[in-house]
Amino acid sequence: MGALINGLEAFVGGVIGLVFKSKVSDDLGDFLLKGQGLCVVLVGIQGMVAGGSVVVVTLSMALGCLVGYLVNLDEKVRHLGSWAQARIDAAFSGSGRLGSFSEGFVTATLFTCTGAMAIVGSLSSGIQLDHSTLIAKGLIDLVVCVPFAATVGVGVPFCALSLIVYEGALSLLSAVLGSVLTGAIISEVAVTGSLLLLAVGTNLLKLTDMKVANMLPAAFMPIALVPLLSLLGLL
Repeated sequence: MGALINGLEAFVGGVIGLVFKSKVSDDLGDFLLKGQGLCVVLVGIQGMVAGGSVVVVTLSMALGCLVGYLVNLDEKVRHLGSWAQARIDAAFSGSGRLGSFSEGFVTATLFTCTGAMAIVGSLSSGIQLDHSTLIAKGLIDLVVCVPFAATVGVGVPFCALSLIVYEGALSLLSAVLGSVLTGAIISEVAVTGSLLLLAVGTNLLKLTDMKVANMLPAAFMPIALVPLLSLLGLL
């Protein structure tokens, strides 16, 4: 339920942005997007100040980036976006006003699906049936998706599908494995996810050009690393 509500909120924000797309100039859109990039950086930093082990986060990033690079998640996500872009171009005769589906879909998906709130909210939804965190996150997604859609195009509202699948899967998985996911694991997952969100923010600010999708497996590495390092007495 939490994932569905979050997805709906993001979709509504994207649609609102598309409705007012013609009112947003390229300069204004770029300026608004950089403003949202600062907000993304803030959310990422807030998620990281909660603590976490530098050892766990460092190993998680190393292993997660390696897995993501070998699988090339970024290319697969962009390929999906390009496939949808071709269908939309055919349906709307390549209307430039629609923007790039791939860019909008990838940008919005990376923002809405990474970070502490998506992960912790999904875990709370699955383990405790508490959907409040995902609903609150959905309000942030709604606000952010408005300038996203106005500047980078029609793909933004469809991040709702990614949200529902991603957060829904996490919620179901956490409901099944609730007894295994300790507080320490959840904390490390949240901190690592927030670090990835910081990378999304610096990309939006055009300070970096990282393939954050290839880093996403890092957010799940603490699930294995925390018990292993604890067993070895390193935590």
